[in-house]
Amino acid sequence: MRHSCFLIGVPGTAKSSVWKNLCDSLTYRKWTTVWDIVDPKAVTSDELYGCMNTKTKEWKDGVLSVIMRDMNKSQGKYKTTQKYKWVILDGDVDPEWIESLNTVMDDNKVLTLVSQERIPLTPEMRLLLEVSNLRNATPATVSRGGVLYINESDIGWRPYVDTWLSRFKVKGDEHANNTFTLALSHYINESFLNDMKQKETVAPICEMQCITTLTTIIDYLYDDLFLNKETVEYFKRLKEEGST
Repeated sequence: MRHSCFLIGVPGTAKSSVWKNLCDSLTYRKWTTVWDIVDPKAVTSDELYGCMNTKTKEWKDGVLSVIMRDMNKSQGKYKTTQKYKWVILDGDVDPEWIESLNTVMDDNKVLTLVSQERIPLTPEMRLLLEVSNLRNATPATVSRGGVLYINESDIGWRPYVDTWLSRFKVKGDEHANNTFTLALSHYINESFLNDMKQKETVAPICEMQCITTLTTIIDYLYDDLFLNKETVEYFKRLKEEGST
């Protein structure tokens, strides 16, 4: 319904999975959907939109201008047969770069460059902004797009852990599956997670980040044990020590 939309949520809340699943669903229904992702904070404003050389008066295209022009003209990897074409902007909102998109996000649906080139949005084109918050966005920017807020507790980390544990079932290693299930339910509880949130850290962290780091460490240790053919004996010994 909206040609511009904000996907808001802290890291690890499956924002990317939301639009990727929607993309796959539309493509499955024969509405071919393609996308291109850009991190606007990884480049300067001139590199994002393009700039004019003041001496030679030569125009140099930016990342976003090239993508939107290719989508508009259906050139390169974009075809006229594609039903939807999405531009994904994955990065924090900053007035330095977001203000130039106001004419794209409002009813004009046109990107105006410094070179006086105007790139209109076709009916197939959409603009999705994946951000953690809108603290630095102006009211003019926020009012121009739809907002989809994903709460941190809506999905949580348990579906990720369940998927991770299912891999051990596929391998037929019930010892690992049972041991890790009991260990995670014992150590990763609500009191532990709440205590972790209250502690100060050098860099911001989230629940999903801690869980993925933990599972990565376990995967490494598990693979090391598996290569040494000590997996079954190790879990049996853990079970015997736990019973005593």
